[in-house]
Amino acid sequence: MDQEADAGGGLVDYRGYLDRFSILNRVVVFEGWANEADIEIYYDDTRLNVSLTSVKRPDLVPLFGNHAEDWGFAACATLPTSVIDRTKFKLRLNQGIPSVNNEIFSAASDKLFTQLVDTFRAAVALKPEPSLLEIGSRARSGNMYRAWFPEKLDYVGMDVHAGPNVDVVGDAHHLSRCVDRTFDFMFSISTFEHLLMPWKVALEMNKTLNDGGQALIISHPSWPLHDEPWDFFRFSKESWHGIFNVHTGFRVVDAQYQYPANIVPVYSNAPHFEGMSIEGTYLLSGCIVEKTGPPQVAWEAEASAIYNLNYSHA
Repeated sequence: MDQEADAGGGLVDYRGYLDRFSILNRVVVFEGWANEADIEIYYDDTRLNVSLTSVKRPDLVPLFGNHAEDWGFAACATLPTSVIDRTKFKLRLNQGIPSVNNEIFSAASDKLFTQLVDTFRAAVALKPEPSLLEIGSRARSGNMYRAWFPEKLDYVGMDVHAGPNVDVVGDAHHLSRCVDRTFDFMFSISTFEHLLMPWKVALEMNKTLNDGGQALIISHPSWPLHDEPWDFFRFSKESWHGIFNVHTGFRVVDAQYQYPANIVPVYSNAPHFEGMSIEGTYLLSGCIVEKTGPPQVAWEAEASAIYNLNYSHA
């Protein structure tokens, strides 16, 4: 953030950068640097009370000189609500006007993830008379993604339980038993973490995708345990290559993260917890995969013989 402001009749070059911006419950934490620091933060046009600490920044010295070592800051403020809309934040690092560019409160990864989803949606829209199977389609909380895709879509929703937005009831581990046709596209969101053997599901997807067909899979690299005892996995964006590869008959077209986050231990009395809360993670991981041919492996295990998969959460 570079700003120029009139100071005593002349232009002064104000510089600053926001390195970190995160929220824990009702507390917003932000760190960065600014010359002539005069920090203010607003939420929904209300100025927040800021607790500010100076931080040494020797990394700035080679760029701006020895005086820049004192430009660093760490600050926090209490928010008026626990339901946060990041577009309502404004930040001022110095004597310039408050920034209304909400991009500073988001991450580049969010843009790349949005591009990933948009790319898949565009591919579906461009296909004449496309067909799509959604794995885990039940609208448990009223969430349905059918509207992401064109009305002309031949859509089939599949879930382990009957319910809203479910056309086929069945276990994705044995997908080819549940549907007697193939599809141009597949889609799944927040379901793969609940699959006991996601690699077997990949093999089943291969059986029911047309050659060259694509799938958009979205799950979590980090997320609180939920819907136990049927919460099995977390996925980094690199992990998709272990599931969708030449052995299962796929290639990963692209993989991205969304929603940067931090893991904060309830207590940190062990050395290896030190600094954990400032290390980054993400809440969503997604990939587009494409069927390249038949799989080179088989996995014939009966999922229900290994673990009770009578998923019972409403």
